[in-house]
Amino acid sequence: MNSVTRIVRTAALVWTLAAPFGAPVSAQTASSWTIGGIDGQPWSETVERWIALDDTTKAGAVQPQEIPRDYSITRQLLRTGIATTQRNLFGYRWSLHKGPRQIEADTLEVGWHPRMWPGGGANSRAPEVYRGLIDGDELTAAYRHNARFDGRPNSVNFITLDLGVPVPVDSIVFFPPQTGLTSDNQRQRDLFARAYEVSRTNVPVEWLIFEDENTSTGSVGYHPLDEIIGSTFANNTSIVSLTSELAFTRFLRFKFGETTVTTLLAEIQVFGRGYPEEARYLSTPHSFGEAVSLGRVHWGFTRYRKTSSGEIIADPNAPVHLELQTRAGFDNQPKTFFIFDDLGRPSEVDEATYFKSPRVVERFSEGISGFRAMRGDDAENWNTWSVPYQASGDEIRSSDGAQYLQFQFKIRTEDPMAFGVLDSISFETSPLLADSALAEISLGEIQQVDQRSQVEVPLGVQQAFAYDLRTVAGTNRVGYDTIELDVPAAAQFDALEIDGNRAAEGDDFSLEKANGQFRIFFPETVRQDRSIRLNFTSAIFQASVFLEGRIRNRTTDIALPQSVEAGDARTDVASNSVQIVASDVEVDVLSPMTLSSGVFTPNGDGINEEARVSFDLFSVNGGKLRVAALDLAGQEIATLLEQPAIAGPYSATWDGRNSSGETVPPGIYLVRVEVDVDRGVFRQISPLGVVY
Repeated sequence: MNSVTRIVRTAALVWTLAAPFGAPVSAQTASSWTIGGIDGQPWSETVERWIALDDTTKAGAVQPQEIPRDYSITRQLLRTGIATTQRNLFGYRWSLHKGPRQIEADTLEVGWHPRMWPGGGANSRAPEVYRGLIDGDELTAAYRHNARFDGRPNSVNFITLDLGVPVPVDSIVFFPPQTGLTSDNQRQRDLFARAYEVSRTNVPVEWLIFEDENTSTGSVGYHPLDEIIGSTFANNTSIVSLTSELAFTRFLRFKFGETTVTTLLAEIQVFGRGYPEEARYLSTPHSFGEAVSLGRVHWGFTRYRKTSSGEIIADPNAPVHLELQTRAGFDNQPKTFFIFDDLGRPSEVDEATYFKSPRVVERFSEGISGFRAMRGDDAENWNTWSVPYQASGDEIRSSDGAQYLQFQFKIRTEDPMAFGVLDSISFETSPLLADSALAEISLGEIQQVDQRSQVEVPLGVQQAFAYDLRTVAGTNRVGYDTIELDVPAAAQFDALEIDGNRAAEGDDFSLEKANGQFRIFFPETVRQDRSIRLNFTSAIFQASVFLEGRIRNRTTDIALPQSVEAGDARTDVASNSVQIVASDVEVDVLSPMTLSSGVFTPNGDGINEEARVSFDLFSVNGGKLRVAALDLAGQEIATLLEQPAIAGPYSATWDGRNSSGETVPPGIYLVRVEVDVDRGVFRQISPLGVVY
């Protein structure tokens, strides 16, 4: 049972159509939470964490951080801590672990914190001295690969760097200390890498994230990454400087060995220019002070390009994209925290207890009572992240009725010299119309609680459905006078019940049907708890259909509509869901077509003047649909229907005329239905006779 249901479970249910009474209704005002811009909350005040972003270049705005020339991406511009907390250019601490256990123990996150590890094992750990490879200290050796005593070539060693965020890279430099002697009186600058191979990739394959590389790739040992930047067995330069095409890079791999001399390294430096492929922002949970309805989200986003001369120009066609998502919650902590209990099972605790508990750093401590177990998203009290919004002005897709909202965004570019500036984001809100509005779907006959809860029907078959809505009015809510319900294509309204009684259209409510939606209007504003059942008949044409609903108040333009959430709306209905799923395991995109008649007579006598072709499309949402009449040679003579392909029932008619408006001669013709979608082109052809 979801958290919305749990919150309203204890409310008393008094079903009535009477006018409101009791406490006066408070005024409802719409408002906005704005971040950025001239008057909005500063980005730095609402952030939980961000990476590769800059809020200093343009007042009130945030944009990707430009990669400075001649400065290594692997270390921060100004050191703010000791070497053991060495950070990269974006201020994130380096991890010397590859594996998830150690990353978790260090409270770091892959994709945010850079990593360095030797070899390819799942739990590879670099020695602490390896931090010196990216600390800016060019005088101290941080890596040593000794020569063999017998004079034979030594083994292969390799080191992988995960930069965390893909950045444009065009130069890599590595070298031993340029001064000083070793303990056996060799000049350190002479112990440079005679043999090396440097490769890179921007593809986060699993064996570079957490998996054991040897197992995943099917072979043991060194594997170069996708692009080899430099490779030799005869290097004679102490400072190795490799240049390459400027390209987004996340992973770098360095191979050394197979030589008869010792190799030392003091520093690895990675240089680039332009803007990172991805810059990210995650906000803290924001409280509105009470549960609210969410309206639209608006933002200002401008695309720019940096020219070869260094000039910044606006470019609306630059390949830069803003990906914004939201989620709503009922408390201020969207994370869950677990430690191991006495039986070695994860047990949920608060955040403070989790971080006070010892970390799992070795296998022997995993499962031991009191040690940290895991962190995760709170799926009970928080929504999952919405799909990305497409345009400013989109409806907010997170649930109404929650007090907290969190957002995250990415600014992504396909060109290192293009970037986007986000001026501001604004979220519309208003107080709720009712404390809660819950709905669930069932088949026409009431389902008992012990029956299957999922509503499952065959595709394309007419079924009777019941949509149950329960609203809890609460105190000082303005109420609602309209219900909107998005329904499948060709749905037919059957009846409406209010508090268990059949309602009369025209007296108790009025109905409007348009564009795949039912709108129920009440003559009076509803400010009492209410139970409503809407019966309708429909077929579904998608593998899964969600019946999205809203309640509205038409008497005020300052109260936003409130979304209806899935939940326990009726005790004798078991679904607690507004989803209808298809029982068909696999279905064709195009159903068999049917013709109203195999022969028609378009002679003007008013009888059998047209031929109608009918068919259904299943599980499509985009593509091209075309219905045409052809002659027996296959030449198209008339277009009967042409439009985007959307799942649902279709019909088209032919009056026996060609594309020029002329009546075709009598004979046999063909009707062709063709749908072009991602899965391919689906086509059906049927003969049709024209006689006079």
